[in-house]
Amino acid sequence: MGWLQAFFPNDQHPDHHKPLDGLRGLAVLLVVFGHGNNHGLGPFGDHSLLIRGKLGVYLFFVLSAYLLDRQIIKMFQQERAEWDYWLYYISRRILRIFPLFFLALVVFRLANASGLKVVIYEWQEVWQHLALQRGDHIFWSIPVEFKYYLISPILLFIFHRLFRWNIYATGVTLLSVMVGSHLFVLWWYPAGTSTLWFLNIFLLGTLVALIERLHPKLWNTLTQSTFTTYLGWTVLLIFSVWSWKAENYTNIDTFIPAATLWSVALIASFKTGLWATVLSWKPLRWVGAVSFSMYLFHIPVLMWVKSFELPSEIAWLSYLALTAGVTAITYLFVERPLQNFKPFVHGSAGTKPTS
Repeated sequence: MGWLQAFFPNDQHPDHHKPLDGLRGLAVLLVVFGHGNNHGLGPFGDHSLLIRGKLGVYLFFVLSAYLLDRQIIKMFQQERAEWDYWLYYISRRILRIFPLFFLALVVFRLANASGLKVVIYEWQEVWQHLALQRGDHIFWSIPVEFKYYLISPILLFIFHRLFRWNIYATGVTLLSVMVGSHLFVLWWYPAGTSTLWFLNIFLLGTLVALIERLHPKLWNTLTQSTFTTYLGWTVLLIFSVWSWKAENYTNIDTFIPAATLWSVALIASFKTGLWATVLSWKPLRWVGAVSFSMYLFHIPVLMWVKSFELPSEIAWLSYLALTAGVTAITYLFVERPLQNFKPFVHGSAGTKPTS
């Protein structure tokens, strides 16, 4: 396998949908461009959609929930969700997150010690982050997302074992969980790294997975309608207008509307047309392939470039080029080998999560 093909290992997998790589790429670019703009770099205005990093993270949440939960639902439907599958599932999640997470924390600590203005001031904070006890700066999303990986199987097990995927029981329970979590956050205000804050964002990704796996006729209607061709672009247009009005997207009242729009964009990616074609553009898919590395390591690169006080245009291009280079290296030498390492292999073919 050539080095370029190493960035697209799932292209031959029957469940792999290439435009979703592009959505990942879009998500991380919003974060990278947003942090660049915060430091005066980039050609985007302060109200541009392309600097809304929080929206990028919410898109990540929707995609993660959809990709993982559609696989879990499939395993339940086929009565293959045995202990070996769950060992495989949790080992893949741990290997996907924690080795690269640990490396990023060490890089941040060393960068801080060298004088760059990044978080992780003490080595003790590295272990606190790994234990998911805190989430400073960009690391806030790690405990939030990883905890959802543990919540999701329980919820889907209930839908499967107790409700037998009954549409009404499943729908009412999902809605009740969404309303209950929203009210809980408003009344008790949990820690910022609590998944409850963002649970409804994940659950909308889960809802898309439920529709696809349980209601194929509805799914085909949604994904094959001529009108669907325009939905992806409509979502970007709505977000662009919204970005001119919104100060930020940290208010809980923005979570469900934002996640709903991203869910629509996700569904629209399954319709052949310009939206899916743009998302399948290989450079954007490449960014999606290295998105986790790019998310974790772009800040030290940004602060290092800023330390040279270069002209803004040169600093901007240097920031992007160095971020791409660093994340390509971490992907090839850390992420990709860990993807190939399978301490627990589930016996049935086609069970590999594509996230």
